[in-house]
Amino acid sequence: MGEARILDSLNIKKRCGAVGVGFWQCPHFLFPVTGLIIIISIIVTYLVASRVTEPEIAALIVLAVTAFLFIVGHTIVRSFENIVEASRLKSEFVSIISHELRSPLSAVKWSLDLLKSDNTRMKASDSAESVISSIGEQNEKMIRIVNGLLEVERIEEKKMSLAPEKIFLKELTEKIIGDLSLVARDLNVKADLETKTDAPVFADPQKISFVIFSILENALRYSPAGSSVKIEIYEKSGSIFWSAANTGAGIPKEDRQKIFEKFFRSRDVYRYRSGGLGIGLFLSKAFVEASGGKIGFLSEENKGSVFWFSLPRV
Repeated sequence: MGEARILDSLNIKKRCGAVGVGFWQCPHFLFPVTGLIIIISIIVTYLVASRVTEPEIAALIVLAVTAFLFIVGHTIVRSFENIVEASRLKSEFVSIISHELRSPLSAVKWSLDLLKSDNTRMKASDSAESVISSIGEQNEKMIRIVNGLLEVERIEEKKMSLAPEKIFLKELTEKIIGDLSLVARDLNVKADLETKTDAPVFADPQKISFVIFSILENALRYSPAGSSVKIEIYEKSGSIFWSAANTGAGIPKEDRQKIFEKFFRSRDVYRYRSGGLGIGLFLSKAFVEASGGKIGFLSEENKGSVFWFSLPRV
């Protein structure tokens, strides 16, 4: 097993093929090549320098050339590593966005076919309303996906805009709990809200609603059936805190540093079939920090997680 792993790691052609690039763009190939070039350059430099100058000077020249070549080689390899990573992210993004848009589009198509079908009797108003409601829900999902991608672009171009006003986190949370009631029911998970303060904050209601929606939806989807998500709103040190705690699987240690990164999705996304583009927490962090607040989480594997954010009290 160990020998096979070693041989596999030495198979440069296979490793380059796995990342989808040619030899001269593959970091696994460029690293040994640059190393070989540096070794040859050191030998040639030493042989030439030792003939025309003192040994001490020759040694200094060799050190200088080695340092220069090492820096250049490292820069080249790192540049191609970044290219490979960008290519991987692009492919992954296309795959994710295709999947996320295909689901609501398929649901809309099915609903429209049902409405147009001559074999189904859609005269009953409740049946027709149910289908139309389904179309509306899927349309809202697609709008959220597109709006999220547009917000990512605005953040990267430093063009994000805020429309702050006095808002109450309790009111926003109650509305979002209602919006996610069908999700909670399908997952057999409850959302319990406990409010310890009614103090307002000054922030953009749409942006903060997005933050609450993203955190709460994740908390619900990563919770075991029959459990509940505990939401708390409280005041501490002049700030209003909002938190959501669940008893799910928790976040693996290797994922914790990446949790707020753009397009990052935990390995448990397939286990819980949670879907998503991996931009909810990235945008949430940007929105909260732009509003003068903080965001973070605590997590323990097999016990659950607590996500929180705080905003200055008015």
